[in-house]
Amino acid sequence: MKKLITDIKKLKSGYKVTFNDEAIINIELDIFIKYHLKSGLDLNQATYLEMLKENEKLYYTKLGVIRLKRMQTKKELFDYLVGKGCNFKLANDLVIDFKKKRYIDDDEYAKLFIETKKRQQGPKLLTANLLKKGIDLDIINKHLANIDEYEILGEQVKKKYASYRHKTRKQALLSTKTHFILKGYKRELVDMVLMKVKEEIPKNDQVLLDKAFDKLYDKLKDKKEGYELKSLIKQKLYQKGFEIGDIETIFIQKNVLS
Repeated sequence: MKKLITDIKKLKSGYKVTFNDEAIINIELDIFIKYHLKSGLDLNQATYLEMLKENEKLYYTKLGVIRLKRMQTKKELFDYLVGKGCNFKLANDLVIDFKKKRYIDDDEYAKLFIETKKRQQGPKLLTANLLKKGIDLDIINKHLANIDEYEILGEQVKKKYASYRHKTRKQALLSTKTHFILKGYKRELVDMVLMKVKEEIPKNDQVLLDKAFDKLYDKLKDKKEGYELKSLIKQKLYQKGFEIGDIETIFIQKNVLS
């Protein structure tokens, strides 16, 4: 069955071509010129199908080139093309072609990703994020081996711990530890660095304890009394991260309920 062109409209990029079976197809400029398309032209079925195949490939190639203005992994580009309607085989063929031309390089992508984010994400998080992007684990591990996790933690942990000025030492240590573990750093390495940091940055909880005690006492003294009041204040101070020995001492220092 022949395909007769019944109408042609110029688009910003290419042409909108209408056929006698009411099929309306956006034809890329290069394909339009190659097949000498014009109103009234008859195309046999084989030529028509070949033209559509070439047109589809050119269209998605152009989309891929535009997408590659920012770095992409093979998986990211494949998923993008499929999401735009490209069939799996063509998307895979285009990714292979882009890789051959060095427009896509998962190894270089992993190297730059790790180098850029190594101070925001630990190895576990870096690995998880790169695996989601389709990077092979061997490639990830190769580039992770080039970073000094202990050195990075040494810089970051000290800053984070020191920033918790309104937390007790116990709270600051726990918050710092949790922060870096969630960022994908090894628990044992975080603990090791924290041991060193807490010695380098001594933290005196006395001022915080004094304020916390006064605030709790003023809040609870008209609601509770005696042993019950003391137990409640001790419980709440302990929950805030103060040491039990320091809590006992503050009652004596304040000469309240001691």
